[in-house]
Amino acid sequence: MTFEKDGFILLKGVFEENYLSQIRSKIDELIAYSQKELLDPLDEHFLKHRVDNGVLYDVYQRHPFFRPMAENPVLLDEVEKILGANFYLYVNSLLYKPKSKNNEVPWHQDFLSRPNESEKILTWMAIDNATKENGCLKVIPGSHKKGFRDWYRVKGATHHDRIKIDDAELQNASYVEMKAGDVLVFSNYLIHSSDENNSDLPRRAFRAVFKKLDDAKIPRGAPIMMRSNLNLEKVGQFKTEQKSTAKKLLNRIGNYLSTI
Repeated sequence: MTFEKDGFILLKGVFEENYLSQIRSKIDELIAYSQKELLDPLDEHFLKHRVDNGVLYDVYQRHPFFRPMAENPVLLDEVEKILGANFYLYVNSLLYKPKSKNNEVPWHQDFLSRPNESEKILTWMAIDNATKENGCLKVIPGSHKKGFRDWYRVKGATHHDRIKIDDAELQNASYVEMKAGDVLVFSNYLIHSSDENNSDLPRRAFRAVFKKLDDAKIPRGAPIMMRSNLNLEKVGQFKTEQKSTAKKLLNRIGNYLSTI
């Protein structure tokens, strides 16, 4: 399995059970609080939670206990191999599948509605064991190579952007079962989905998405740099060139105005 060939890689045992047990306790408290749907002053800056479908948005910014997960050096080292030395946190969310809820996620690619931006790398951190029974991820290996597919939107759905996919490609689909503490790293072009959780087993995961610093686009909030290795000399030279160009332009405008 390689990222280039398959569009994803599985990192095993990134987080230890000791740490995960503490995180689960905090997540249970957070979910219980969120289900009360009380006024959240941070909704002004971030996306409103969807407790009906088991998605709590922008938890890295809202709740400090998620930050060590997104900042794990093993995880970031793997992302750096793909994106290079300068990348930032694009979006993040807690994903959970409550029993007896409509929480099947249809086949899709992430960020379909933002086609003019560069590739994003998703890290899907399993907080519980993710199995076929409780709705682990399903992927189509190699599907990332064709870029974005034709897509359509279902209004009102949590996972509203869907793709058109043929039966032949679906034959290659496979489940990615994971142990708690494993991390799936994959391209946003990879076609993936997950089944409904009809078991009594919880299926919680933290999803952090990263993007290289080529245009610093972001859906909401502000970019948070996760790895930075800027060549300050080059940046300084670029700024000098910008100033020089601006000065020449101002001189040309001044010369023109003096002839009027």
